[in-house]
Amino acid sequence: MVRIETDRLILRDYVESDLNEMHRLWSDKKTMYYLDDIWTTTIEESAEYLRNGINNTDGHYFCICEKPNDKFIGSVGYSIINMTPLGKVVHLGYMLLPEYHGCGYMTEATKKVIEFAFTEDNCIRINTGCHKENEGSRKVLDKVGFRKEGERIKAVYHDGIMKDRLEYAINKDEFVQ
Repeated sequence: MVRIETDRLILRDYVESDLNEMHRLWSDKKTMYYLDDIWTTTIEESAEYLRNGINNTDGHYFCICEKPNDKFIGSVGYSIINMTPLGKVVHLGYMLLPEYHGCGYMTEATKKVIEFAFTEDNCIRINTGCHKENEGSRKVLDKVGFRKEGERIKAVYHDGIMKDRLEYAINKDEFVQ
């Protein structure tokens, strides 16, 4: 079981007892506004996602918990999208309960997950992206060292219209600890 600590956070593997907090996160309309493809409406749907996260062999997902009380506040992790002879290429994703937005928690957690991926899990490249209008997510990616690789114009159907999506990446040799 992986447990990573930062100054203010604990990042740890999912466990079954996380269900209620994970459901609160995954069913929160504000949190999941840009992640509507994985938004849940029932505890059963969230239980299925949680089981998949616990049993996952195609990536690594962490609960983000606030110190010192181990209070659940979000999730961050990655899925393997390609295995190469040189290492894994992964896709990063994250979400944080709204009451914790703007506190620097996601930047802190994401930095540690990037470090873990590159130094402990044989990852060589991390891809991710966000809707162009998602300023909070763009700020996190800029702060943790991702490079914008492209802009896809009206590429994603969201909230009744086609929206622009930005694509980001960081390679292992670009990572600065």
